[in-house]
Amino acid sequence: MRRIKLSIYTPPHPNLLPLEKEFFLNSTTLDRVEAVVKRCFSIFLLSILGLTANNSVAEDSVSTLMQIMKSESAVKIAYQETRMLELMEQPWQGSGYMYSMPPDLMIREQLQPQRLLMGVKADEMFYYDPVNDVRHQGEMDEGDSLSLNLAVFKALINADEALLHSLYQVEFSSAAQGWKMTLKNKYEIDSGFSIVVSGLPGQQADKIIVKQADGDSSEFLLQKNNAGDAINKTVQQLYQELLGE
Repeated sequence: MRRIKLSIYTPPHPNLLPLEKEFFLNSTTLDRVEAVVKRCFSIFLLSILGLTANNSVAEDSVSTLMQIMKSESAVKIAYQETRMLELMEQPWQGSGYMYSMPPDLMIREQLQPQRLLMGVKADEMFYYDPVNDVRHQGEMDEGDSLSLNLAVFKALINADEALLHSLYQVEFSSAAQGWKMTLKNKYEIDSGFSIVVSGLPGQQADKIIVKQADGDSSEFLLQKNNAGDAINKTVQQLYQELLGE
């Protein structure tokens, strides 16, 4: 028989002392007690490490994605868009290019089925329909659906992680098949609006699915087309066109 002393500690309190009691246990029982204690401690330690690792991976993955997307020069990305609209029997198809110029300019040029220009410069949004000669300009609004729809492209193409977190609730996951980032309106989580961005492991985003609160959705397939100083002139010309200059 072996004698052990068991101390049961209560939360700190000026009027409470640890409760201590001695027990006599045979070697078999003592071995079982020690095994249970070690197992409980191991589970506790692994759970702490697991939570820390998961949080770290999530944060590191978003930051890593931003580093992958980041470019010091102008970027041109080809896109194809498919819209599923409740009031239309057939999906709507569109295509064009997205451009970025550091540090804070993003332009989307739709070429098919008709040409449209949309852009974001810092906190200013621009829209130009050259076919109907219609222009709009305004500031980004945290609760505005148009801002939420455009901001994700600006955040990704300009690698603006701060903008991403300022407007959206961000959930990031990764697996062997690829990574996925789900974005929801930070100020109306249950509105039904969501954006799912995905890509292959270690690579840039290649698909964006935007689901509106009314059930309509759009899918964008992205393919990096070109990057470098040669794109700067095109971006500057498109920006001047947006401004009407």
